[in-house]
Amino acid sequence: MKSNTRIHERVRWSDVDKMGVMYFGAYIRFMEIAEAEFFRELGFTYDGITSEFGVWMARVHLDVDYRFPARLDDEIVSWAEVRKVGGSSIYLTFPIERADGKRLADTTLILSCLQQESLRPTRVPARLAEALRGRIA
Repeated sequence: MKSNTRIHERVRWSDVDKMGVMYFGAYIRFMEIAEAEFFRELGFTYDGITSEFGVWMARVHLDVDYRFPARLDDEIVSWAEVRKVGGSSIYLTFPIERADGKRLADTTLILSCLQQESLRPTRVPARLAEALRGRIA
């Protein structure tokens, strides 16, 4: 099941190049907003995960397939989808569309849970894993 929370955000001047086309790295901003809102929808914040469970949520892989260019002032819509919850990792995807439904990009993000002190991989906390598994697309 995908996230119920869809973020809506406009392409800003800081997102575009001289041609008014969104710079490739700016897509990550939309993904990051959708990610934070998805975890909040599940009842977690990144600070809360760190303080409650003693783990960091490190980004260890990012993959972006660009489909169509976004332009200055386009309204962008994105949301999170859980693909897999492993022992220490979480696989998420983030479709990125224009408000009219035109697919702009597909992104995949892999998070790894790390122990705070050693920065070594550790298990996804059980309560978080359970919430995420209930949302696997």
